[in-house]
Amino acid sequence: MTGDCPGQKMLEMKRWAVIGDVLNESKPASLVVSTLKAAGKDVSLVNPRDTTGMVHKDISHVSTTIDVVDLIVNSRDGLTQVQSAIDVGVRQIFIQPGASSKEILDLCAQNGVVVHHGCVMVELNVPH
Repeated sequence: MTGDCPGQKMLEMKRWAVIGDVLNESKPASLVVSTLKAAGKDVSLVNPRDTTGMVHKDISHVSTTIDVVDLIVNSRDGLTQVQSAIDVGVRQIFIQPGASSKEILDLCAQNGVVVHHGCVMVELNVPH
């Protein structure tokens, strides 16, 4: 996949972190994880509200380099996670519907982070 769209360029990248309710199969974040893995991506799981100990609570705890963050969490938690992502060097944020806010967009703009609003499943042509 090629093109000038930031989302297309992000979808070409290999190392992703999905931030949301990634373990709950009834939630969209879980489907995004499955979709990215099926597309051959390395996916780190992050849920700031996790109580299982099975995923990272903050992207700063991920031990591998992340190319793109897929944000699919409420904007309050998202703002904290985006700041953490910026702090560890992430410069690409894919924001799913409903996860954005003016504060997140301002933070990204102030730090030179490329933002794309979209749905991974739609853009990878996966039925959902």
